[in-house]
Amino acid sequence: MNDDTTALRDALDRTVEELPPLPDLAPLAVREGRRRRARARFATAAGAFGVVTAGALGLTLLPGNGPTPAMPAAPPSSPGVSASPSVNPDASYPPVVVEETPGVTPPDNPDGLSPAERERRAVHQQRVAVLLDELLPAKVTEIRPVKDKVSAYRITAGGEPFWLTVSVRPTDDLSVEECPDRPDPRIVCETVTFDGDREAQLLSLATSEPGTSASYVRFVYGGSRVRLSVDPEGAPSPVTPRQLFAVAEDPRFLDMVRETDAQPVEKKESPAIVGG
Repeated sequence: MNDDTTALRDALDRTVEELPPLPDLAPLAVREGRRRRARARFATAAGAFGVVTAGALGLTLLPGNGPTPAMPAAPPSSPGVSASPSVNPDASYPPVVVEETPGVTPPDNPDGLSPAERERRAVHQQRVAVLLDELLPAKVTEIRPVKDKVSAYRITAGGEPFWLTVSVRPTDDLSVEECPDRPDPRIVCETVTFDGDREAQLLSLATSEPGTSASYVRFVYGGSRVRLSVDPEGAPSPVTPRQLFAVAEDPRFLDMVRETDAQPVEKKESPAIVGG
């Protein structure tokens, strides 16, 4: 295993350890009229979700009180490509608020954003949620943006919650990482080409929790690093790297990436610390 892969595994283990555990879910309500394909998902309405406390797990989820606008249409990247899924224009994905300490509500607007910027980021999350809902496999039955964490989403599969990340982060380092140059049974990695000659890296990585694995898709677009990932929470990721890649290569998702690269919603990636 090369140094880059070792660093990635260490970073993944730290990320999983730092993520708060997720609670059991409230009963899900059937959501209708949202599908182009013949399938059904389930979602929890904001008013019905209420407060879910994880008890010994030390986490509370609250319904978000921030803006939840409907997804705006985006211009297609090529002629003949639909810019957005056909959805109810009044539909929205109510955000959740994560209380890492039960009973202690996190500060509102922790980054001190202007009302206009908070609204812009909320619109971005709604747009991503619509695309995820349309493009992820049917086993994913709920998608909720995490309030004030623009790249974070809580998804549900098989009655279990998981963390999903969709990040388009500006960076000065546009180098493309390579798959490990030697076999490792804990890592499954492949490099694929899409969108012309763009390369993406698909990874399935074992984590420090026995029997669990995370799924990653990574590529560079413009001046940003793009990452889609699903982290385990006591169970392996329910979404494979190939299924995440099906999201990443969709023209509508790439339209979103292109626009977000031009007008970022995340802070610029910090320079790597040499020897750190």
